[in-house]
Amino acid sequence: MRSPILELESAIAAAPYRIAPEREQELGDWCDVEGVFLDIVDQPGFTFHVYPLEKKIQTSIASLEFLWSTTYVHLVLYDEYAQAQERGEDAFDTGGTQRSAAAIDLAKWAVGNIFGSGKQPWPDNFVRPIAEPVHHSDVHVANELFLSAFAWIMHHELAHIRLGHGVAITSRSQEEEKEADVAATRWILEKCHDSKQLQKRTYGVVAAILSLKAIASPGTRDVLQTHPPTFERIDYCLSEAGIDDDNEAYAFAACIMQIQLASRGVSVAHDGSSFKEIFSEYLIEFSKLFR
Repeated sequence: MRSPILELESAIAAAPYRIAPEREQELGDWCDVEGVFLDIVDQPGFTFHVYPLEKKIQTSIASLEFLWSTTYVHLVLYDEYAQAQERGEDAFDTGGTQRSAAAIDLAKWAVGNIFGSGKQPWPDNFVRPIAEPVHHSDVHVANELFLSAFAWIMHHELAHIRLGHGVAITSRSQEEEKEADVAATRWILEKCHDSKQLQKRTYGVVAAILSLKAIASPGTRDVLQTHPPTFERIDYCLSEAGIDDDNEAYAFAACIMQIQLASRGVSVAHDGSSFKEIFSEYLIEFSKLFR
């Protein structure tokens, strides 16, 4: 098999439907009428792109590998950070355990592959996606969150078609990207009435946008300059989700933000009384970096 990510190929194809099963028929009918399809190519570069005229959404094997790997490392770091807090530790070493160090190495490989040939074999000694992992294992949780994140990205691209956005980069490009973010978030959340499913889908939104930050170019705000800054996207999407201020999705985002700030030499002693307030404090610090 070209890549272990293709063990999940059928689940990947089904993810935009299964993320919101209460709207599966609605989505299927719309895609049939519009003739929308997913095209997975084998090439370098980060590829999640919509071709509105062709009604095609294109991604690549390397991009799927990257999304799974960054989702995995963020999950591991968040869990390790929480364990360090429970032990009452004052400092957190992101690569301090074999588990976290291996996760970071995997993410580095995936980023290198994106900017390299895009076809580097998945290293034999690295953790990898499998179709039927042990339930509740790291790989099982990563699979589930990866599929949720992928589904949100697909709904973002589908929203461009539904909203009639053009293919050219214009002065409205960032506004159109925000419109697509909000439309995707609404699609997967607004008709869900199961609290556990709602939480899982919200995590998927955060995981998707956090993964985009993992390929930020040095000296730039984001890889995709046509898009709003990454953490601002999380902010307005979580606001759209209508979750409470102490929802763990804010904690997940804030944890990764704190780690990324530390990697830039920024240490912040937060004093927020809720996860949302802490997230907002880190958001302000990121905005300072790019003034």
